[in-house]
Amino acid sequence: MTPVEKRLHAWYQTPETHIPDADAAAELIQSLGVVTHYPASPELPNIFHAYLGDPEAKTDSAWDTPSGEVYTWRWHLGGRQAGFYSLVVRKRPTWVSWSLLPSILRLRAELRTPDELFDLGTISANAYKIARALDESGGTLSTAELRKAADFPTGKEQRAAYLKAVEELDSRLMLAKLVSGNGDEMSHALVSARYREHVDAAEKLSPEEACDKFLESYLPAAAFAAPIPLARHTGIDEQLLRASLERLKEEGELKLEAVPGYKTDCYVWNSRSGSPR
Repeated sequence: MTPVEKRLHAWYQTPETHIPDADAAAELIQSLGVVTHYPASPELPNIFHAYLGDPEAKTDSAWDTPSGEVYTWRWHLGGRQAGFYSLVVRKRPTWVSWSLLPSILRLRAELRTPDELFDLGTISANAYKIARALDESGGTLSTAELRKAADFPTGKEQRAAYLKAVEELDSRLMLAKLVSGNGDEMSHALVSARYREHVDAAEKLSPEEACDKFLESYLPAAAFAAPIPLARHTGIDEQLLRASLERLKEEGELKLEAVPGYKTDCYVWNSRSGSPR
């Protein structure tokens, strides 16, 4: 098989390997590490294409379609605690396995406190209001509860300000989206409070260690890495990513090769060497 064929097979995006249900999607998250709910990037696996076994399948907005069915899986996966759920890959809903979460937080999240960030002028007053409301709540808040606690009353202008502030925190991976098993409204929590154990583990990792752990999880199924789009879509620093890929190449676990569909050579995993490291 070509590297692309190996990738689609390992990502369950073929008729022979596709997943049948939400329980299989939970297993997918654990085995692949970082999985978007719907297609977000050709460089990362996603549940929708794995369900249909077709990497070209298109999503739609109807409920009585595969898109609608996969949408409801969020509640099942959330109820099962299948993984960390937030906007990671290209600001799209993404699941991260618990074992890989410290590495992703180290690579992507802002680990300083909201107080520090606000004092430094790194986050806006509105974003700080949301972070403080969640901190003072001591737990999680639904969207309606959070808007009220953070003093964003109803109205088009206030809703826009609220969404902009949430996006600001999302972009720094400071907010976790919490979905319950009964399909109620999504809730929000500060990553630093809800997942303190994983944040503590992240702080103990160097960026290089975190990147190596990400690639150790990513490469066996991905079959190859295209550093430019992979860095852009995951938000991982490209120089850091390239340095880790180069180390693996020097150790004989990767080789630079042309891959159809890519303008520059990719780092192709040498499957004979076994799993990286």
